[in-house]
Amino acid sequence: MNRLQRILAAAFLPAEMTALDRFGPSDPMSSGGGWFVRMLGGGKTKAGVAVSEHTAMLFPAVYACINRISNPLAMVPAKIYQTDGNGNPVEVKEHTMSERLPLRPNDFMSSRTLRKVGQSHALLWGNGYIEIERNARGEAVGLWPLLPDRTRPKRAGERLLVHTTIDGKSFEIDQGDVLHVMDLSHDGYIGISQIAMARQAIGMGLAMEEFGAKFFANDAKSGGFFMHPGKLGPQAFRNIKGRDGEEKAAPEGPRARIEKQSGLDNAHRVKVLEEGMKFIQTTIPPEDAQFLGSREFQIAEVARIYDVPLILLQSHEKTTSWGTGIEQLMIGFVRQTVQPWVTAWEQELNWKLFTEQERADGLYVKFNLKALLRGDTAARAAFYKAMFEVGGITPDQICQLEEIEPIGEGGDRRYRPMNFVPLEDAAEDDPEPPPPLGRLPAAPSPIEEEEEEPA
Repeated sequence: MNRLQRILAAAFLPAEMTALDRFGPSDPMSSGGGWFVRMLGGGKTKAGVAVSEHTAMLFPAVYACINRISNPLAMVPAKIYQTDGNGNPVEVKEHTMSERLPLRPNDFMSSRTLRKVGQSHALLWGNGYIEIERNARGEAVGLWPLLPDRTRPKRAGERLLVHTTIDGKSFEIDQGDVLHVMDLSHDGYIGISQIAMARQAIGMGLAMEEFGAKFFANDAKSGGFFMHPGKLGPQAFRNIKGRDGEEKAAPEGPRARIEKQSGLDNAHRVKVLEEGMKFIQTTIPPEDAQFLGSREFQIAEVARIYDVPLILLQSHEKTTSWGTGIEQLMIGFVRQTVQPWVTAWEQELNWKLFTEQERADGLYVKFNLKALLRGDTAARAAFYKAMFEVGGITPDQICQLEEIEPIGEGGDRRYRPMNFVPLEDAAEDDPEPPPPLGRLPAAPSPIEEEEEEPA
């Protein structure tokens, strides 16, 4: 690694992550696919396609995965709660962010927009940064997203500062005022970009898309060469090659007339080759190269990167899960893929959004995933019935979960069946057990009557 690489690596990368890990081996700066170009967001993969966090979104499978994970996190209710004296959660409506957090974190963005932006940054760059705006008392009054490619944490002695650039100006923000959502990391300070780690797989998918587009633009024919029965003279060679040897054809040469007959606009027209020329196909046809199968495999590769079931990407290849199987896949997706990200958001919000006094008072943020995890109508009815019968839930709580009008009087009471008694009271209430079979109870001893004295 030369001096320039070391300087840039120290400025842009964590200490444990070298430039080789992130941008690949060293290349001359003049190289179109070298490490310096890749660091700036360009550079080609081994498939010949440039892949960055921006260009990766051009691959539909990547775009779909970002949407599938970001949408649930952006749509579920997020509210501020406080535990009462009995440990029960009570919604807090007087906090400065009680209305902001679920509706309008700042004056320009809805809650869904802010959360989806932050989550998409975390899924592309591996890091989602959101600045917390505070008032003079230190209370949070707004949330603002920061661009992940212009923001980076950096330790300064005992402090951790977040360096960012906004409108061309550099700022240093204390890490306590920045929500940092990330997944996998080498050092715990900076997350790993999923796109950087999987750029070869994504590049192969983009290359196959480009190949398919060019295949149909070329009359759905593969490449080849023209075979001439004789030897081309100097003038004929110049006519085909082009004036002055350039690659573009001469306006009136045979090659120009051949090119006028090619392309998507001239598909299905009769083609004419002059002077006995023949077209010889040289490349492998797409069906021989298993083109469609390879494209399906690259979709599965992207699904593995983001841990998204293929059926959620509208890929039904070799799918055997239907009916309740899909329902279980959806529940598994929420628990395995979405919930870890929700936990990351909640932990950052619960530690940084509130002041020390507010945390001591028991304030916390909760994302409600019950709407995503609940099953069909029959499953929900069975669950509510079981919980109601053991006194675990009230009728009004069931109405609240189903978002219907509460019962009112008596709806906030818990009930249990009459034949249910506590275990410690069961021994006292149980009758005496019957005698064993085959044995009769002993006859009672006769009572000796006192003889009456004669009158």
